[in-house]
Order: sequence, then structure tokens, then C-alpha cells
Amino acid sequence: MPETIRTECFDETPTRVVSGRGALAGSRACLAGMGISRVLIVCGENVAQLPQVAEFAACCEGCIDVAIFSGAEPDPTDGNVRDGGAVGREFGAQAVMGIGGGSSMDCAKGIAAEIGAEGWIATQDRPGEPTQIDHEVPPIVCVPTTAGTGSEVNPFSVITFTETKRKLVLNHEALYPRCAVLDPGMLTSAPKMVRVAAGLDALTHAIESYVSTRATEATRRRAAEAIRGVAQFLPRAAADAEDMPALAGMQRAAMIAGLSFAHTRLGIVHAMALPLSALFGVPHGVANAILLPHGMRFNLEADPAAFAEIAELLGAQVEGLSAAEAAALAPEAVELLAAEVGAPTTMGAVGVEASAIERMADDAMKSAHVQVNPRAMSREDVIAVYRGAM
Repeated sequence: MPETIRTECFDETPTRVVSGRGALAGSRACLAGMGISRVLIVCGENVAQLPQVAEFAACCEGCIDVAIFSGAEPDPTDGNVRDGGAVGREFGAQAVMGIGGGSSMDCAKGIAAEIGAEGWIATQDRPGEPTQIDHEVPPIVCVPTTAGTGSEVNPFSVITFTETKRKLVLNHEALYPRCAVLDPGMLTSAPKMVRVAAGLDALTHAIESYVSTRATEATRRRAAEAIRGVAQFLPRAAADAEDMPALAGMQRAAMIAGLSFAHTRLGIVHAMALPLSALFGVPHGVANAILLPHGMRFNLEADPAAFAEIAELLGAQVEGLSAAEAAALAPEAVELLAAEVGAPTTMGAVGVEASAIERMADDAMKSAHVQVNPRAMSREDVIAVYRGAM
């Protein structure tokens, strides 16, 4: 039987958040309330086989027609978006539901925009330039099966463009999901390393948002809640895929971090993580996990007071220390957490080649995240941080 389902609205996002075990089954009412009679589910092959997806499709029979596009790759490409858009147009989809990790949700957002205008995705391979959407986009509903990206409450879609081998962040208010469905029961199928990478991705979002040059009192309050949540729940969620309170806690932490960075953007770590995925296929959360302490050390001098607060949020003992001394404990606390949950610690360990560092630095410097990093960064700085993480 479904547990009590909670519905929340937040000032930071137009997305309505529905949470609680059994929330996926209850999301049929959300679709019906929008007048939707044909929905395209976007997911990967593994998620398409989950019993919860089949149960959802079955419960929609008689009121909502469901089609499934299971071609969302772990790092979705422009080809995935093009193919899914064609399926959605042929089906006559009135809404798109992304079920999966951040990749599937990002792919769903891109597919929704592509449904509205065939060929749209081909026009968006423009590094550093605003995403353009001047057409109607079908409503988007996101159902995360990992707790990390916060894609369910933000307007970002990370897409790899295969011809140019660029991984770009598309960003437009039309890509905000109409509804986010946080069902902790959907997280139980994720392997341990997926749970770990997703959790450290959420932590990266929260920390980079906390120190962003666009941070406000409100965004820092959200980011602080997310940092505390990851520190409290990630070790439990990594150790036990059936620990529902921990999984729900991680879902909320990831979502709250998403609310924060949707307004602040991120920083050096995310700028540098994108090329690892585009060139070497490193999962986004793993790339962030490796680079986070190195990026934090680069940024310490820009805002030692903020990093001292982050160290305390992560559980470090900072009483009696100066701001600089306490700040230095923040990246150490991240490394301790990463070691506790078994995350990889070097780029070499995940197949990144040192010979690609200069190309990766060139790509990283094109990211909009560079503009809000708390410390000004040059190409040479990026190269040095990459080498430190090698």
C-alpha cells in the first residue's frame, strides 16, 4: 500500500514536488489533472524492465495511453534526443515522463523540446551561447531513480553532441519539469556505485552552489540543508539499498541542492567534469566525486569563511580554529566521506589519459560555470587542477 504522499511547492522552481513511497503510482492523477491522455516515458533499457514501470503503465490503462522510449543512454546524445522526438511525435505525446537517473531526465527534457520542433536539438551545439526555445514544449514530469542530479527540479539538460564530442548544458525555463515524483522505492534497483556517484554529485551541487558568486542567503540555506543531508544519509544509502529513510533523505538532499544551483549555477568542478564524460565516458557523478576536493582546494582562498561553514556542515570539528584552518578541513571531510563510501579518487583510475588534459582544459573554459566560480580561473589553473587529480 502506498504511504502518505506529500505535495510541496517551492519559491525557487515552478515544479510541483510529490514525494513518498508509492508516489509513482499516484502520479497518474498528476497527468490526468493536466488533461494528459498520451504520455511518452523516456528511460534507459534497464529502467524499462523495472516492475514499477510496468505497473505504472498498467494502472494508466483506460485513461492514459503510454508509450516507452528506452533509448536514453547513460550520457544522452543529440541522437537520442532526435530519435526520442521522432517517437514522441509519431505517438502524439502530450507529455514526456523521464524515469531514471539524471541522464534519462535530461534526455526527456531534450526530447520534449524536440517533439515541439523537429530538428531543434541540431541547432543547440553552441558552446557558451544561450539555449534557444521559441516553440511550445510538452509538459515534463521527472521520476528520479537515483539521488544526485536534481534534474527533476531544474531547467538544465546535459547533452553530448556526438559529431563535435562536446558535452553541453542546455538551460531554458521551458525545460523546467511540471512535476517531480520522488519515490524512494525507485532507488532500490541502483547498484552501490551508482548510489555513491549520485550522492557525491548532489554534494558537489550543494557545495559549488554554496560558494557561487551568485549565492544568496536563500540559496545558501538550501545548499546547507543538502550538505547536511548527504553527510547524514549517504553512508547509509550506500551500504543498504533497502534503507528507505536513508534513500528518501538522499532524494530530498539531491532535490534541495537542485533548487539551489538552479539559481546559482555551479563552478570549476562541474566545468571540469563535463570533458571527462564527453571524451572518456566517465559517469558524471564519478567525475564530480574525483574532482570535488581538488576544486575546493583551488577555491579555498576566495571564501574561507564559507568553506569553514561547509566543513562544519560535513561534521568536521572546527571549534577554536581560524577561518582558514577550518576551511582547510572542508576538502578533507569530502575525501573522508568519499573513502567511507568507496568512491574512486583519481582520474587515472577511471581511464582518463593525461595526454588529453590540455584538450579538456580548453573545453572546460567554455563552460558557463566558470563565470560564477568564486575564484577567477585561467586555463593554466584548470590544467594544474586536472594534473593534481590525475
